[in-house]
Amino acid sequence: MLFRKRKLNVLIILFIAFLFISSIIFFGTRANQEVQEIFEEQFTRQQTLVAMQISSGISEFLNEKFVALEIAANYENGVPPDNFSRHFEAIYNHSAGFYALEFVDKNGTIVSGYPEENVPLGYNLYENERAIAFEKTKEIGTTYVTDPIESIEGDLTIFVWVPVYKEKEFQGTILALIHTEEITKRVIREYNASSGYIYIIDSNGKLLYDSSEDYYPGDNYFDLLSEPDHRRLFILGEQVEGNSGSGWYRELNENGEEEIRLVSYVPIEWHNQVWSVGVVTPLQDIIAIIRTVYLKQATFMLSTGFFILFFSALMVLIFASWNRTLEDEVARKTAELEKSNRHLRKLDRLKNEFLSMVSHELKTPLTAMRTSSEFLKEGKCDSETQDEMLDLIIRNIDRQSRMVDDLLDISRIESEKMTFKEEKVDIAEAIHNAMEVVRSKAEKKKIHLEIDDMDLPAARTDKDKLIRTLVNLLDNAIKFTPYNGEAIQISGKTEDDFLRLTVADKGTGFPAEEIEKIFDKFYQIDSTATRKAGGTGLGLAIIKGIVEGQGGRISVTSDPGNGSTFTFTIRKWVE
Repeated sequence: MLFRKRKLNVLIILFIAFLFISSIIFFGTRANQEVQEIFEEQFTRQQTLVAMQISSGISEFLNEKFVALEIAANYENGVPPDNFSRHFEAIYNHSAGFYALEFVDKNGTIVSGYPEENVPLGYNLYENERAIAFEKTKEIGTTYVTDPIESIEGDLTIFVWVPVYKEKEFQGTILALIHTEEITKRVIREYNASSGYIYIIDSNGKLLYDSSEDYYPGDNYFDLLSEPDHRRLFILGEQVEGNSGSGWYRELNENGEEEIRLVSYVPIEWHNQVWSVGVVTPLQDIIAIIRTVYLKQATFMLSTGFFILFFSALMVLIFASWNRTLEDEVARKTAELEKSNRHLRKLDRLKNEFLSMVSHELKTPLTAMRTSSEFLKEGKCDSETQDEMLDLIIRNIDRQSRMVDDLLDISRIESEKMTFKEEKVDIAEAIHNAMEVVRSKAEKKKIHLEIDDMDLPAARTDKDKLIRTLVNLLDNAIKFTPYNGEAIQISGKTEDDFLRLTVADKGTGFPAEEIEKIFDKFYQIDSTATRKAGGTGLGLAIIKGIVEGQGGRISVTSDPGNGSTFTFTIRKWVE
């Protein structure tokens, strides 16, 4: 009877142990599958991100070239006397990536180009039966980009044709040659996967790049694949249609073994061209990465099977530790997503504030001009009132012009295309010129402008932009100084090879936490449409671009209620 009871207890224990072990094996297998699925999903996202970065890089690279060519083609007098030679040299040296820049006259003859060793001067497109793209550009009247084709030198090349007109009369085209190899060399970096690769095809399936070096650029990708998986054909079809996505297909490797490959693809769109970049990784690479996890889990389950009765408590602790780790990881990922969402919400808020600000700044002068124009149209005002109305219209036109100029200047600063003329500038004269510009505003608010005694040497800078910097800082100080407030001080001193100029006011000031953002474009401490101080929020951003563009520095200190002090440096004139 006792033996039977012990046997029953053993059977119960064995049955419980079997249930535990079976549960561990079952849930362990499920966990392995889920880990693999999650890892594959995350890896696919990473591949897609790589493809998007490559697509964005190539688009930016090519669009930069496109903008530079159209600016040159829009030369105000049509074709310059040197047939764009000076323009070509500047573009070639400042925008790396061109193989050659040429000007083809209206007769189809290449008459100039840079660099000369890459330009077949005197070459006539009609005589050599290569005028199809030239005629196409002339016909459509806009920039035309050919599909990548082999150049005379035998390299796979993009031909960008930009028409040149003078008073609507066709003068010829600017022709830019860009090797696809140059694009991929400058944009695509080494891919981390050991056996993965990157490829690029155009809308016709022509291979433009293949990091695996299994195929050559210029070949058609559809013709290169022998008996491809139908999934592979579907992916290629999606690519030539300009779609994005991810998928998998089966393909024989170099050992003749069939393997699954994951691919993510993203379109590259610029002008009339649509390419597609694909990032491919064998699934085996992913399995190899997580294989160590499988081995550890298998060892753990086997050990647990032997010691389940003795280490059940330890198992609970281990599972609890795993859960905490997973929860921490989920919490970390959630925090990252929340941070990203906050950033996106901030960008959306800034966008809305900017649109509101620009709408307000445009609508206010337009309303004033419309009201004045309607008043003048009635013809019931005397000459003095008429002059006042016309002055009001002119002031508001000037206000809108300044806003447009600010937008253009901030664009030049961000694209690093703002030019500076170095000249010997008398600081005292520049300060007095700036004060004359803002004196009427200061007098209206009964604010004095004071210059500290200073004997400064001449500066090496752009005089007009120095005056503009001082005008903007003085205008800003007047704007935030109350009526009949304390005087605005302008001072300066010499520091080594630089001159340090300071504009200080005793106005409203702003909190310390705003200092880091005060020079951001479109940023205003009060950015609502009902703010007391107008403006686009570009003045300080432009000042910073002008100062730093000439090797100087600008900074600000402020105390709410006690005013602000702006300080910037410019280089001293050295003979």
